[in-house]
Amino acid sequence: MKKITTTIAATALAFAASAASSETVLTVSTWAGPNHNMNATTFPRINEILKECSGGDLSLKLEYGLAPPPAQYDTIRDGVADLSWIVHGYTPGKFVTTKLAELPGIGGNAEQISVAYQMTHEKFLADAKEAKGVEVLTNFVHGPGLLNTVNELEDGYRSVDGMKLRVGGGVANMVGTALGVAGVNVPAPAVYETIASGVAEGVFFPAETMFAFKTAELTKYSYVNPDGMYTTSFGLIMNSDTYDGLSDANRKCVDDMRGVEMARWIGRVWDEADDFGRDKAVSEFGLTVIEMDADQRAYFAEKTAGIEAAVLEEVAGRGVDGAAALAYLKSQIK
Repeated sequence: MKKITTTIAATALAFAASAASSETVLTVSTWAGPNHNMNATTFPRINEILKECSGGDLSLKLEYGLAPPPAQYDTIRDGVADLSWIVHGYTPGKFVTTKLAELPGIGGNAEQISVAYQMTHEKFLADAKEAKGVEVLTNFVHGPGLLNTVNELEDGYRSVDGMKLRVGGGVANMVGTALGVAGVNVPAPAVYETIASGVAEGVFFPAETMFAFKTAELTKYSYVNPDGMYTTSFGLIMNSDTYDGLSDANRKCVDDMRGVEMARWIGRVWDEADDFGRDKAVSEFGLTVIEMDADQRAYFAEKTAGIEAAVLEEVAGRGVDGAAALAYLKSQIK
């Protein structure tokens, strides 16, 4: 886990050095902190892959603060930056087919679901052409979504009816609504302040956020649903004009990197970050991890039973056979 705890200075020096020796430097618009696994591990690895493939001609440069998380898609489409990672659920109405990977009842870790998701995207979902003006390099998800609260819940999922919880976007929001949560919708970087100020009593978040967004300082109970509570869909995108403007050799470097295998190793990075965040939260902040029992899981399944049908109907509206796509996605989770 050394990469996850890469210092700001070391990361900055690495990117500065690569930029100095490369002729083509792609600007990455990123929005989480420097210690988040995307910035400390994923983008540095992409940088090394491109540098090695191009003989030092192609590299990345990280830029923070170019745009808030919900504006990342527009930032790349409009050419303000060349690459970014986007949360599909932060742009309601724009991305619909991506919700299939977020559904409750899908078990597995980030690597398993990310691989199956990207395979499903290539076989079914890309035809919807929801991402315009950008190249989708890969799609992936974070690890299993958890219910994290400041105070212990008296009766698990039944206790969240009426609670103020940050639920994010996409299917997570649908899950919150089904459970009766008083949803607080803010981007991930704003969660700490939202809970610290008392606006929210907890958050739907994966384990990696305990470190990446420092939520272990505030939330002391983490509730796990082995059946799969939800996850969040991300895309790694590149501006289309940037992609088209690359030399043939450099474009091949990008093409050789993208797709299912990229989803696999990015998912693995998120799983490692989950382990790190959970271990740190337990050892340093006394986090209590509670696995939901059979009764709680049955209650959750009952309350969220209508979400899948609602998502499939939305997906059908994009001209995609959602039922076939979902069956395929589930069949590929190994």
